[in-house]
Amino acid sequence: MLQNMEAEQQRRAQEAQRHKEAEAECMTLKVQQLAREQQQCHKELQQAYCELSRRISEHDQCEWRRMDKMELTLQAIKDAEDQVDRLQQEARKAEEALALARLVLREQTQDGEEEAQGLKCQVTELHDVLMKDVGNRIQADGRWPLVIDPSGQAATFLRYQDTNYVDTVNPEHLRPERMRLALLGALRYGKPLVFDLHEVDLFPAVQRQLEAVQPGLAQALLSRGLLEQERYLSLLRPTDGPEYSPTQFQEARLEHFRLFFVTKAQWPPAEQLQVLLPVRVQLPGTGL
Repeated sequence: MLQNMEAEQQRRAQEAQRHKEAEAECMTLKVQQLAREQQQCHKELQQAYCELSRRISEHDQCEWRRMDKMELTLQAIKDAEDQVDRLQQEARKAEEALALARLVLREQTQDGEEEAQGLKCQVTELHDVLMKDVGNRIQADGRWPLVIDPSGQAATFLRYQDTNYVDTVNPEHLRPERMRLALLGALRYGKPLVFDLHEVDLFPAVQRQLEAVQPGLAQALLSRGLLEQERYLSLLRPTDGPEYSPTQFQEARLEHFRLFFVTKAQWPPAEQLQVLLPVRVQLPGTGL
């Protein structure tokens, strides 16, 4: 009788385990599907941002040439802005659905650990955390920060500091030559280079454009290897002018170089959280 009871218990335990594994497999497939949907939302949103930038450029040209089509170009800008707003809402919904599915999957697989711990701070502390690196937390970690702030206040803060700011949803800002000069300027004058990803997964696009500047540049920049043995001098071109001569790159200024990525996505892709140091900005009184 005892043997039969033990056998029945084992059978039930095995059945429960199989059921649990089946649920986890089903949820894994759902997470993968939601991740693909989120990527598609980000792709459409990126295209909408590009279209908005193009419409604004057209309007500026009409205004400069004093053409009679300004009403049409203003309407085109409004239509493009409405499209961006609509796709932003869809992207947020896709992000929330994916985050919830990932949470359920973690609970089912009994993996309660966070994807990445990182740092937390308030907007008022960004200068100490990012610019000064009080406590040497960033230096000790070795990764460049990914500032996570759905409110967008961190992006505004970084944009109006003494930084070289790259708006990644603006195609002009992602031109290889413009990125090369932004990086060189940040190194030459010892200040942060900021890539604003908005709520779009444009980290891979930034990496591709860095590779277009120079093969291997993305990894050299992310690993800080570019700063070793004056490897950054390989970015110089004969047309850069005397202010970018090799003697102008001084160690005292290079020590102040920083690389920051900032995103409005509350749950960035896991790949970014591995390559970069998450710095979550908490809103006062919310704990979020």
